[in-house]
Amino acid sequence: MRIRPRPFAALLVLATLSAAAQPPPSPLGPVSPTTGLVLRDDVVRALIQESSGDRIHDGVQRLSLIARDTQAGYADAAGWTMAAAQAAGLQDVHLEAMKDGPQWRATRGELWVAGPHRYRVTSYADLPMSLPSGSGSFEGTGLELVDVGLGTRDEDYAGKELKGRVAFTRGHPSATLRTAVGKLGAVGVVSSYSTPPWNAPHRMDGDFPDQVGWAVVPKGLVPQDARAPFLFMISDRQARELRAQLQAGPVTVDVSVATETFTGHLSVVSGVIPGTRAGEEVVLTAHLDHYKPGADDNASGAATLLELVRTYTTLIRRGVLPPPVRTLRVLWLPEFEGTRDWFSHHGADPVRRVAQFNFDMLGASMTRAHSRFQVSYTPDWNGSFVNAVSESTVAFMNRFNGVAYPPRKDFRIGSVTGSHDPMDAHMERYGRGSDHQLFNDHGIPGVAISTWPDDGYHTSGDKPEDVDPTQLHRAAFAGLASITVAAWAEGPGALELARLVAVHGVRRVAEDEFRARRDLAATPAAQLPGTARLARAVVRAAYQREREALRSCVPLGAPAKQVQTMARALETAESQALGRLEAEGKARGAGTREPAPSEAERLARAFVPRRVKGQELASFDDLARGAPAGSQPRVAVVQAALSAAATALRESGESELRFYQLPDALASYADGTRSVADIRDAAYAEYGYVFPVEALVELFGLLEQGGVMTRIR
Repeated sequence: MRIRPRPFAALLVLATLSAAAQPPPSPLGPVSPTTGLVLRDDVVRALIQESSGDRIHDGVQRLSLIARDTQAGYADAAGWTMAAAQAAGLQDVHLEAMKDGPQWRATRGELWVAGPHRYRVTSYADLPMSLPSGSGSFEGTGLELVDVGLGTRDEDYAGKELKGRVAFTRGHPSATLRTAVGKLGAVGVVSSYSTPPWNAPHRMDGDFPDQVGWAVVPKGLVPQDARAPFLFMISDRQARELRAQLQAGPVTVDVSVATETFTGHLSVVSGVIPGTRAGEEVVLTAHLDHYKPGADDNASGAATLLELVRTYTTLIRRGVLPPPVRTLRVLWLPEFEGTRDWFSHHGADPVRRVAQFNFDMLGASMTRAHSRFQVSYTPDWNGSFVNAVSESTVAFMNRFNGVAYPPRKDFRIGSVTGSHDPMDAHMERYGRGSDHQLFNDHGIPGVAISTWPDDGYHTSGDKPEDVDPTQLHRAAFAGLASITVAAWAEGPGALELARLVAVHGVRRVAEDEFRARRDLAATPAAQLPGTARLARAVVRAAYQREREALRSCVPLGAPAKQVQTMARALETAESQALGRLEAEGKARGAGTREPAPSEAERLARAFVPRRVKGQELASFDDLARGAPAGSQPRVAVVQAALSAAATALRESGESELRFYQLPDALASYADGTRSVADIRDAAYAEYGYVFPVEALVELFGLLEQGGVMTRIR
């Protein structure tokens, strides 16, 4: 029987079909009174509930089984990652071959203690990182083991015969390789070093007696045609056992090492979640290379990228999210070298990359690894909306996860198999040490999401069992919340983002003014003029940074006129802040006018450097190593000044990552508008340390001499 549909029912069907055809709304909205984010509350819930730290931990365990610091192992990891990325919904997944270079592989590496009670100390098959990359082949029995202590001083070798023997050290193996092998004829080295200098404030030698440290045999240690020495890494406990045997008499060892070098390359794994707007990208990176196990560093970051992809593609497929406005470019690559190589091919692409998010060392257990979760700001000279987005995300996560069992279960970021550790996330001022630094050096605002410190960092102790699925989930959400804003903002959403930037900017400039006024209050009257100049520099840099952050919202679609109104409000506030500084100086009864500039100051004011295009990623350390003999005294001046700066910053409580590659961090301020004197003041605003202007003149002079900088005037 044919039934005639009622008009109302037909209209209802049409309305339902029409609603189903409508794309989901933008995930952005006004600042939420509940979360403080510019994401809608339902989107926040979806990002939390769909993502999974347990899934990420499965990926961490899988990648940790692979020695990713050799070409073959890296290729295995890249192949697995490609397949997992395609299964997660990433598109255009492909390998981009890096340039060819020397590669190394081992087929055997065993160290035995010889004698009637012969036993094996370690082997490459059991622990690949026990035989560092670059070790040479060697077969020998009954080789005498000679203890050289730290191996860093001449007296460590006094009266000891090393020729044809094996040097035994508890120090960094590079020094022993250079002296014992390069000068005294040792055939190889055994080292129990495990604590990198930059991690010494967090982990002392002997704290973890069974950890084996990560090392390499430096290139160029021996002449090109000479045999490369072998190097074995052992634990502190094993080293103490050997020293106990040496107390009783000579110890001999048997060594069997088979390695080879060849020409080859690693590759970058690349893929996209396509955006609706052509020529714009948000870049997500994680380095895939590292020793086995390398769980937190950096199987955690590589696996997290896979979960971010899966979460986004799932929510887009379900209609919770529309496709992103900007393409999400996802890269798994070798740290530093892979990023440099990628830029060499893609730096000139006709693409505007609005932000980069770097995922490196994400999952260390807060309690077991004595770590903390942190998100970095961009450098002050590269102000961006991403800072306010990161701040609001961290504040939300702490507010709703600050206790073991938070009352809002929908906003709880945890995992089924993970801990119930309270959330304690922090925003950290810009520090280098991972691939975000290279994006910032290239002018792309880069943010680092990480856990630091880590008790297992760069050792055999970096195992999956010390990676917490709950912490992985939290790191994933921090990325998802921030990336969603960067990739989906347009029109009204971009304006709401600008308002968020303005609100958070008020708080940041207030903190900077507080620091400037505190420094003034702590300065003796005789030194007030110089400190007043630096205090003004702090305030000016803070307001300039926040104006740039506001302006970064305009290319996303925020109306330029309304953004300019917000920027003018900052200009008014800046004048008032500078007035308060001047009033405090007068209240101290001391003038704030500086004395006549010195000759070095005049040179610094007249020298305006700018980075040469194409040299964005050049390193001062590389330049210094190749500097001619006549320039070495100038190099020494720069190195001594920046070493003193690092010592002072360390003593003031700064993280080692804050002053990692400090010369390059300072060089990144050279934009063709700042003089060297201006850079000195801007660097004080960033680091709270007065870099000697004489050393900065030498630094930029050497960079100019090396073709990295040009002089505007």
